[in-house]
Amino acid sequence: MAVGENTVNYIEIIKATGPYLVAMVGMFFGFFQFKKTIQSQKELAKISKEKDIEIANIQNISVRNMEAMKNRQLAISKLQEVYSPMYAKIESLLHVYCGLVTKKQPANVIKSDLEKMVIDDYLLLTTEKHKLVLAEAIAICQVLQDHKAYELAVKLDFKIIEVLSLFDFTGNSCGSEHIDKLREVQKDLGLLYVSFFYRVANLNEYS
Repeated sequence: MAVGENTVNYIEIIKATGPYLVAMVGMFFGFFQFKKTIQSQKELAKISKEKDIEIANIQNISVRNMEAMKNRQLAISKLQEVYSPMYAKIESLLHVYCGLVTKKQPANVIKSDLEKMVIDDYLLLTTEKHKLVLAEAIAICQVLQDHKAYELAVKLDFKIIEVLSLFDFTGNSCGSEHIDKLREVQKDLGLLYVSFFYRVANLNEYS
């Protein structure tokens, strides 16, 4: 009889405490879920913060790149403004000069033609003009902080001097041998000119 009564008592206790146990289990799982949610939110906030920092860094790099590109474009424009007129004038002088000395003629005839058609523009180039161009180009290269561009600017200046030194106003230099030498140096000048501007336009590839 005692065993039966105990069994009944256990059943009654379980019935009485059942709702509380369910509530306690629910609270436990609710607390666990809440804690898990908070942890997830913290992790998401950390990831979001890291992403924000990453995005900010990318934006800063992009701004710096844009500024560098803007400065580079300004430098290229300024260098073109400095070099293009002189380079065009040299090419024009070479064209006229070569036309006058292609055929072998008496020296006095060639000299007279050169004095009429070439010498004035030639003197403008051989005074201080190309030195001023070099000085300005070097200053721009220093702003760009590129030693290779500086070296190319110096080489370009030397090549200009070499080209101009081949002009002979005595009329004694003419014919294919003289023309071939002029064409060779003219080609070298053109290659240096292109190399210089390619270097300046693509500095980011070398940095």
